[in-house]
Formats: sequence, structure tokens, C-alpha cells
Amino acid sequence: MGFIDPYAYQPAEPQAAVSIQNGRRFSKLAVSFPSAVSNGSSMGNVTGVCYLPQKPHKSPLVVLVHGIGDSSTIPCHALARSLVGSGIASFVIYLPIHSRRLPQDMKDRFFNLSVEEWFELYRVSVINIRQALDWAETRSDIDCSRMGIAGISFGGYVAGIALGIDHRLKSGAMLLACGNMQKLAWTRSTKRIPRWEVTEAVYREAQKSYLSYVDHVSAFGFENVTPPESNYAFDPYTFCSKIKEKPLYLTNALWDEYFPRETAKEFWQACGRPPQLWLPAGHATAWLFYPLISNRVRNLFKKAFSL
Repeated sequence: MGFIDPYAYQPAEPQAAVSIQNGRRFSKLAVSFPSAVSNGSSMGNVTGVCYLPQKPHKSPLVVLVHGIGDSSTIPCHALARSLVGSGIASFVIYLPIHSRRLPQDMKDRFFNLSVEEWFELYRVSVINIRQALDWAETRSDIDCSRMGIAGISFGGYVAGIALGIDHRLKSGAMLLACGNMQKLAWTRSTKRIPRWEVTEAVYREAQKSYLSYVDHVSAFGFENVTPPESNYAFDPYTFCSKIKEKPLYLTNALWDEYFPRETAKEFWQACGRPPQLWLPAGHATAWLFYPLISNRVRNLFKKAFSL
């Protein structure tokens, strides 16, 4: 079988947005559109909130992508308010892992989902992000030549994939995330998600195969290389050769239980050594440094969008 793009989809019809706030500095729109794909379960429409600066000309846009747990949307909305103050619109998207969309059966066994179910959540999330860009292209108040993405944890992981495959995304920030799924599964210390329990010899051989595939993708293009294993397509590390062509900012935590330091450093190198902030924290406690993170993210996009 030849290459099948897991992120291909049929664009849906544009949907109208509903105004939910119209203030002096910015307005907020509630956005909803049908998901172009699902994981075989009913996950409802894709929903989001768009923050638009109150100014007469088109604004650049950043898609903000949350992580696991509904509370991870809180820093997304905080970042949106920070960006809109600099004249940058934001689209806070609700992924299929959010409680408003995830089927009850998957909620009940969330940390025991199968590998295939996780891959499908990655796939649907990336396609939904691309649909948000489709929606932005219908707006006369958004400058679609200047669009970026920022994601947190799981959201940073899928944001990296989207940044690597969609030419409309010109810049990105990956917060508390990195790539190389095999190494993450082998080295992470969290007890919430089981480690990949294989021998070191099996792990080394798997890494050799995966990194060879990444080299081929870099040389010939993602769409021209059939992955030996289907999971290779669901990893931002696969797309580092494309990601490093764009302005990128990384935030990582020194004692991150999900995205360990060594793996994050290797991802940084593969992405061309972009600006990176290391925080003296774990995965959750990194948000004690929110003001610093927010400032770095805002500065990235102001520079990328020439503001």
C-alpha cells in the first residue's frame, strides 16, 4: 500500500460565528463547525472562542491549543488576552480530548486508552486545527498570510505536527512539549501513563528505524515516504525539517515527568536550536512562571508578524 496522508480531509462549509462580547479593546466570537473527521465516536462539533482586536485593519491570528484536562484552557484564554493587547487575534480551540467533546466511554478509561485511540486523537486534533485555519480564511478581519500556533502539553505536541504539515502556519510556540514518541514513552517518569516496557535492544532498534524514516522525510518530503510503522506519522519530530524553517519558540521544564529533559533537548536540536526557555519546575508547576511564558510567546509572534 502506498502513502495515505492521515491529515487529509474534506473541508466543511464555513459556519457563522456568534458575538459573545464586544468590548473597548477586543471582541469575542463563539465559533462552531462540524468536525471533518471523528474517531468513530460522536465527538460533536469543533468549538472555539475567537478574540479579535478592535482595530480597522486585518489582524494576524494565533491558534491556541490546550492540553489534557479542561483546566488547561485557562492559560490559553490568558494568552489570548495577552496577544489581543498587541493587536493579534487568537482562536482558542476545544480539542476532542476536552470534556465537552470526548465520548463518555473514553472519559471513563482515559488513561487506559489504546495506542490506536491516542493516534486517532492526535489525527482528529490536527485536522480540527486545520479547520480553524479554514474558518479564519473566511474572515475579512483576519490576515491569513500571518497565522501561527501555540500549544500546551498535548496541545503543543499536536501543534508541532500542524506546524510541520500546514503551510498556512508561519510560526509557532510549543509549551511543555516535544517530539520523539518512542523516547518519551521509554523515558517518562509519570505514573499516570504506563511506560513503554520493552528491552533496551528493542528500543534501540525501534529508534534506529524511526530516525531513518525521519531522515527520509527530510530528504524526500512527508507525502513521498511511506512510514514503516503507522505511528511514525503522529509525531512532531517527524516534521522537524519543516518546523525549523519557521520561527519557533520552546518552553520546557527541567523536571517534566511527561516530556523529559534529554528528549526535549534532542527535539530542540532537530528543530534548529530555536529560542528555548528552561523552567525550574515540573510539568504542572511550570505555570507558576506564566508571566514569563506569556511575555516570551507574545514577543515571538510580534516579531514573526512584524508588529
